[in-house]
Amino acid sequence: MVEAPVRVRARTQDDGAGGPAVPGATGGGGAGPVALGDFLRAMRNHRQPHEVGLAGHQGNRRVPGLRRQEVADLADVSLDYYTRIEQGRVGEVSAAVLAALGRALRLTAEESTHLRRLAAPATRPHRFHAHPPLRPQLVALADAFAVPASVVTSGFDVVAANLPWRLLTTPAGRPPAAGGNLARLHFLDPCARRLRPEWEDDAVTVVAGLRVQAARHPGDQRIEQLVRELTAASADFRRLWAVPVITGSTHGRSRIVHPRAGEYRFDYETLETPGAEGLIVTTYCPTPGSGAREVLERLLAEHHRASARSSA
Repeated sequence: MVEAPVRVRARTQDDGAGGPAVPGATGGGGAGPVALGDFLRAMRNHRQPHEVGLAGHQGNRRVPGLRRQEVADLADVSLDYYTRIEQGRVGEVSAAVLAALGRALRLTAEESTHLRRLAAPATRPHRFHAHPPLRPQLVALADAFAVPASVVTSGFDVVAANLPWRLLTTPAGRPPAAGGNLARLHFLDPCARRLRPEWEDDAVTVVAGLRVQAARHPGDQRIEQLVRELTAASADFRRLWAVPVITGSTHGRSRIVHPRAGEYRFDYETLETPGAEGLIVTTYCPTPGSGAREVLERLLAEHHRASARSSA
């Protein structure tokens, strides 16, 4: 089972030259020197001395996590250089320094990958105004899975989904349909809290995935607009967007409680399609031994019976 992300409270104070202590305070997401500095500062505030091998450095501390000097010492870089990285004043950070910072801050594999992504040389921003083209082969791929599967854009718009996914995720009283936006549905649709008993954990996962996509597609207007919309409309999104959690953005475990078929426990995996289209295929496989496969069979049998009655 995937380890649950650590809950942390967003902070806005620092021990250096000011600035936001968490990503998102300056607009959120994206990549580049400023986003890299925001992420490093947030991770520094998130870590405690004993977590990075500084057991004797507790005492009376006026910073929420580690001091800049402590991170610089652990990474074997100068305080001035590390400070400039945090402040977004270093154009390009070497792979060796990034690796040293990752070790100093005890970053997970997902966090380290995200750190390198933020530091990657800037490319031309993606100013998408419409959905990328959906290849028929991707629709066929989703339909070919016997388990629930969906295809979403980098901004989490559902552009294709197979019948098991539609049956499982459609609230009672609504016809099964693909479409909508996963982030909007999770944070703004009250039905999401009834379908998702682990709503908070799933919300962390949604935000982590959105943060990763914002870094992969800097300047994507659809993602920026979505973040602005959710920041304005949802206090829960604002709180979670301010926390640098990346864990769970690509794989994990969760559950949905369907009002008629019962609890469906699943393991999800995400696969990015090649090329610049930015589409993501996600499968939701029944967790072995959980009874989830039987839940799926009941849903499909119920649907086929209803279809047979309507066509009779």
